[in-house]
Amino acid sequence: MRHAPTRTCLGCRQRRPKRELVRLVRRADGRVVVDASGPGRGAYVCAEPGCVERALKTGRLGHAFRAACRLDEGLELSVLAAGRPAAVAGHGIG
Repeated sequence: MRHAPTRTCLGCRQRRPKRELVRLVRRADGRVVVDASGPGRGAYVCAEPGCVERALKTGRLGHAFRAACRLDEGLELSVLAAGRPAAVAGHGIG
């Protein structure tokens, strides 16, 4: 049996399987974007509105990336949209 990697959500601080979370990365210009599997330091968040809000509004991304971050207006919606297919698959719907 293979070990499933786990990560901690920045919003709720619960450990979950990596595939259930949305990965965020900080680009060289400081912008934070959704990224499926690129190299480098990533931060993870549940695709739940409360988790996303806490992760983006409390400075947790700056701490996770160890650098100042620039958040675009649409980042919250991008995270929620990126997590939607995983949530549907995880609950056996569709």
